[in-house]
Amino acid sequence: MDTITAPSPSSPIHTYHCLCTHLIIATTTPLTSLPRRSENSMDRAYILSLPPPPPTNTDSDSEDDAANMERTAKRTADTHYALLLSTTTDKKAQIVTRTDGFEKRYMQRCGRCRLPIGYQLDWGQYGEKEGKREDVVYLLPGGLLSTDEMASGKDMAGSIGFAGAGIEA
Repeated sequence: MDTITAPSPSSPIHTYHCLCTHLIIATTTPLTSLPRRSENSMDRAYILSLPPPPPTNTDSDSEDDAANMERTAKRTADTHYALLLSTTTDKKAQIVTRTDGFEKRYMQRCGRCRLPIGYQLDWGQYGEKEGKREDVVYLLPGGLLSTDEMASGKDMAGSIGFAGAGIEA
């Protein structure tokens, strides 16, 4: 009997689950290697860059197609890639008071149990454009388990805490 083996990927895929065990994120970068928000952010959230959305079928301009292919080639050469797999985003933003002002957050929640796992900020804070910022998600510490941690039965009871993070569960 011949055994078929899959080719090994150039970067390992790290998967993370909500505390309810629902698969949430697949990324080529371990969570612990991601940059974090500064101390004055209140939550020290992990900063996860997201890929741009794929081009739609209605994009027919050949110059746009060439530019999209070039961006895709550059992105493929990069070592980081991540996808949010099963989250829902709150339609209404939460305003969080910070020591240096206010922050408008769109909460990302588990698609199964609705536990907050992270948030996206509003472009208005950067003065560039309006609406939710889609290129970055901020992941809350203690809100996710790696697949290895989940398989080993890690107890997360002592790791969960939203005090001072401006988050309502």
